[in-house]
Amino acid sequence: MTTDPADSVPITVVSGPLGAGKTTLVNRLLSNPGDRRIAVVVNDMGEVNVDAELLAEETEEGIVDLSNGCICCRLQDDLVTEVTRLAEERSFDYLVVEASGISEPLPIARTLSVGTDDASLPETFRLDTTVSVVDAYGFWKAFDAEESLPDAAPDPERPLTEVLVDQIEFCDVLLLNKCDMVPDDDLDAVEAAIRELQPRATLYRTTYSEVDPSAVLGTGLFDFEAARREQGWKRALTEDGHAADRDGQGEESHGHGHDHGDRSAAAAHGVESFVYRRERPFHSERFDAWLDDWDGSVVRAKGFAWVASRPETVLGVSQAGPSVQAGPIGEWGEDDPATRLVFIGREMDEDAIVSGLDECLASDAERAAGTEGGGAAADDPFPREG
Repeated sequence: MTTDPADSVPITVVSGPLGAGKTTLVNRLLSNPGDRRIAVVVNDMGEVNVDAELLAEETEEGIVDLSNGCICCRLQDDLVTEVTRLAEERSFDYLVVEASGISEPLPIARTLSVGTDDASLPETFRLDTTVSVVDAYGFWKAFDAEESLPDAAPDPERPLTEVLVDQIEFCDVLLLNKCDMVPDDDLDAVEAAIRELQPRATLYRTTYSEVDPSAVLGTGLFDFEAARREQGWKRALTEDGHAADRDGQGEESHGHGHDHGDRSAAAAHGVESFVYRRERPFHSERFDAWLDDWDGSVVRAKGFAWVASRPETVLGVSQAGPSVQAGPIGEWGEDDPATRLVFIGREMDEDAIVSGLDECLASDAERAAGTEGGGAAADDPFPREG
């Protein structure tokens, strides 16, 4: 029997980097719940969950402490178990889940929507809203290759900049927090960059995470497929005529080029995006070397590449600040091999980026001679992470 949504317990998931203001937001919700009885699940990476202790000082409501692990990966089953247990032991009509600063929101949303291989939430729960809190003051700093960031991620393959971009790209509501610490012009530029990454979410500028509870509770905004499909880079590829709905292989469509006509606010602050597209494969070694030479003006690059040393393989490319990953994600199959890369950044030199990539393309002579770089697929530079 399917539960009537009106009788179900809605869930809001709060994500965001370390120090962005997630706990401040949750404290505000607990102190001003309206007519809601709120329970909270707090996830932290330390053995002692400081966030849960802070929250416990503010309220006598139910609080579940999930420490020493991340609910987007190894604690997924624990999340389901503890939420179910909380529902059995306490009476509440709204659940707030505060994820750790290094948690990716998409797997958490999947766990709370469809469960895991071993467990799933009772039908009395439904995921209602995903919220990301972003530190406006620290946003540009996160993408500064010269800036030292806290070594908080236990997995070096998931740098903090990449997690931050994931949190921005997958959410229904975005709080641009600590706005009092940023000059208005810089704040406009930060918002413009975030809008390129995340065109779908409702965005609020906040100070000390102060927002009306109705903006993040009971919004009914969560839509898993829309959240995955309408990320900035996927929308750019789709508008460019290359659908990006599938993980790995795209599907050609008959669309128009990327129209910047509705992005005047972004353009005013030097924030823009463009799509690099070529029907010729990259020389693997030259392309690998180009990826090492990160352009600090590029906040995000994402898409699919065709490399000559792996002619049948779709190479997925993902760059967030100084973090760059590239590796096989599928086969071209019936699709024509082609490179489609979206670049999002501020004051980018598009001509220099394009010419640099063009120099990485394998020439006719190299392809004819079989010297495309990397030799056999087992010997080429990919996959690469760094």
